[in-house]
Amino acid sequence: MPGNLLILIAGSPDVTRKKPPISLRSIRSTFPRNNHWSFTAPDFAAVQSGLRSALTGLMELKLDANPRPRTTKSASRASGPAFAAVIYLVAFTTGAIVMSFEMLGSRYLNPYFGSGIYTWAALISTVLAALTAGYFLGGFIADRTASASVLGGIVAVAALYLLALPSFAETILSFVFDRIDNIRLGSLYSAFAIMFLPVTLFGVYSPFAIRLVLRTALQSGTVSGAVYGVSTFGSIVGTLGTTFFLIPLIGTRAITLLLGTAGVASGLGLIVLDRMRAPRATAKLVPVLIACAGLALTGGRASSADLFDASVRAQMLKHADGRVAHIETEYNNIYVNKYDAFLSMTTRVRNEINYHSIVDLKDPDDLQVPYTRLMAAALLYPQDIHRILMVGLGGGSISTYLGRAMPDVQIDVVELDPGVIAAGRKYFGLQETDKVHFIESDGRVFLNRNKEPYDLILLDAYRELGVPFHLLTREFYELIKTRLAPGGAVASNLSGNSKLYVSSLATFRAVFATVDVYPDWQKPDEAQGVVVATPGARPAAEVLAQRAAALQAQYHFRYPLPELIGKRSTAPESGDAEVLTDDFAPVNLYETEPARAKRRE
Repeated sequence: MPGNLLILIAGSPDVTRKKPPISLRSIRSTFPRNNHWSFTAPDFAAVQSGLRSALTGLMELKLDANPRPRTTKSASRASGPAFAAVIYLVAFTTGAIVMSFEMLGSRYLNPYFGSGIYTWAALISTVLAALTAGYFLGGFIADRTASASVLGGIVAVAALYLLALPSFAETILSFVFDRIDNIRLGSLYSAFAIMFLPVTLFGVYSPFAIRLVLRTALQSGTVSGAVYGVSTFGSIVGTLGTTFFLIPLIGTRAITLLLGTAGVASGLGLIVLDRMRAPRATAKLVPVLIACAGLALTGGRASSADLFDASVRAQMLKHADGRVAHIETEYNNIYVNKYDAFLSMTTRVRNEINYHSIVDLKDPDDLQVPYTRLMAAALLYPQDIHRILMVGLGGGSISTYLGRAMPDVQIDVVELDPGVIAAGRKYFGLQETDKVHFIESDGRVFLNRNKEPYDLILLDAYRELGVPFHLLTREFYELIKTRLAPGGAVASNLSGNSKLYVSSLATFRAVFATVDVYPDWQKPDEAQGVVVATPGARPAAEVLAQRAAALQAQYHFRYPLPELIGKRSTAPESGDAEVLTDDFAPVNLYETEPARAKRRE
């Protein structure tokens, strides 16, 4: 700062003419630079001479009551109104790209590491770290080469990365997933691997743009505030536009390509504008592109009979009716309520109560929620049942019902939220046994990591805002298909009063040869349907009747299996519904839209 002050004063109009003024160009000429931002040894004699002249000018300075800082012709030319308008426009665009890409990051990571709080923490931390690095790097480069072409080249490189990302993202994520078992570290490493470089390069923009627009020190506050304000406004538009409109309309891959295209256009716009104003400046772009391209290339269990602790349930029976507990977990706000002999586990969204489980404290085999009875229809499809996987625990009503009725069958229950498992143990008395196991994991992550086949897979995962999208896509169902034993089946609980229902049916049909539905339309506003799918041919009603009779005779289910056969719908309608994929799955939108296809009564 002292050197800059001396240069400014020595070149001001108020300095006497006895000594020639020392210009910024003459001082810079004493520090030769090459195109790779490396510095040669300065000519100290020339520097000493320049500083001596500057000091002489300072001593002879006639102070002006209203000094006016001088603006060089080059600075004036580089920061005209049109030029500044382009800089602000690109600031808006890069801000929108960064936040839109952060929203998309969850769509890339969720299929591998789930949609929990750790994934979002990894994404947010990566973006913040990248922006931090970008701000420092942008200031460093801007102080050494104030060229719009250089800035445009950096933006273009970041955008080219986005255009290429869909072609290699899966490879990187699979590599990390296969080598890191810890979801926290895996999601963090993956976020850094696919997001850090482009966001860092986009982060270069704001400090660099300030350097390009700034004409005098008196404008530094206004210019800095304007650049960051416009960029932040772009971030707001990018966040809302991506989540509210783009994801439901075109999917992840298309959005990534759209962001990359917008970034390339912005970068090229800066380069073209700079060439029109100062053709020689483009020569500086080549080493920057080479440097950025190089950076891109480096870069304890109870016995089998004790599925619940009777003493815990006896204690709950004595509890007063009403709220028992409110538990805020990493993924949900859980409410445990008691009315008479019934204990419920619920969540609340938009003042609506979503029931996850209702348990009869006096009768463990009583299934109060109708769809839980229909889930048993899936038992009719596998040829043999030795191993069952459940995704979603809730209050454990289904796992307890099946575990008590089928004590010789192994049941693995995968639950993402450790708070749900803890609440199940504390308030519902749930216990693991040598046959029933509780596993804390995301359902898709578990299936990716565990290759052992299951005869039956039951899907009943639900969070505050619905079923996570990555548990509803074609890729997930294809993964399930590879984890089914020969003759195995999968069943899923679906809400039947939304567009998501018909899209889920279409997605099941895209993967499985047989898709049957066991509906419960007694209450139109609470319609549920259990979908049962198998890779093989549809079993005839007579075959299902024989299996139902045999299983009922063997296990003595409270709710007779033969009564479920008549509920089967072999031609559930899905119309022209969209197939949900990892790339395109607007689940949150579809679950709020009414179903277009007619339900089969």
